[in-house]
Amino acid sequence: MQVPYSAGRQPPKINVPANACDCHHHIYDPVTFPYAPDDVRNQPPATVDAYRLLQEKLRLTRNVIVTPSAYRTDNACTLSALEQIGGAARAVVVVDPGVARRELDAMHVRGVRGIRFNVATGDSSDAKAILSLSERVNELGWHVQFWMSARDTVQSAPLLNQLPSQIVFDHRGHLPQPAGIDDPAFKVIANLVDKGRAWVKLSALYIDSVVGEPSYADTVKVGRAFVRLAPERVVWGTDWPHPSIYSERKPWPDDANMLDLLAEQAPSESARQRILVTNPEILYGFSA
Repeated sequence: MQVPYSAGRQPPKINVPANACDCHHHIYDPVTFPYAPDDVRNQPPATVDAYRLLQEKLRLTRNVIVTPSAYRTDNACTLSALEQIGGAARAVVVVDPGVARRELDAMHVRGVRGIRFNVATGDSSDAKAILSLSERVNELGWHVQFWMSARDTVQSAPLLNQLPSQIVFDHRGHLPQPAGIDDPAFKVIANLVDKGRAWVKLSALYIDSVVGEPSYADTVKVGRAFVRLAPERVVWGTDWPHPSIYSERKPWPDDANMLDLLAEQAPSESARQRILVTNPEILYGFSA
């Protein structure tokens, strides 16, 4: 099966358990939901119908939609996708610091379970705002998700240790290569994981990889370290439709291959069951 924004036509070789979840992907629909005026990527449409093809190819039944930076704090596209997919979907949104409680409550009913801070784009770096929003969404049982560099993680360590809500780090914490787990950010993230405060997404193996496809040996090594540290604190995601790949005009990655590489990061089938099914149930509130 050929899927838009995804190379290769073969399904994954590993056993994909029932109720497996893609915990990080985006939906883009600029025709119905125009991008923010200052968006520079101009990502082509990647709709719910296109994403369903990826789900079918990878044999995934649950998914978590993350509002992309193209929409800034406008979550209309993400919320519409939630309605289209139904109870098998959850979402992570981006909000203004002054978002009303009634708006948060309404999004909770629709399946939102976290907020994202796009520190990497400079949109969400105010410590007071991050702390305030963490306190507010914690009341709903939500988490706060960070898209930021390893350097920002190290600099933000005092703030991260103050946050009352659970923390989720995108893309293995963006640990740079070739340093990998020797980067100071690994220790910061591992400390939060050890305390039961944080989760790590094993998403987008191509991000930060110097080795590249098909092995992504360097970022696979980072993922393996997080699984060894706390398999109960790790989830997996595609990052489809791979906006960074589009921006850099690189060849599309093979999502089936990246799912197969989960077996190298989590060698036991019980660990993969936990990462693909049990952990998402806990973090995003799917029914067991």
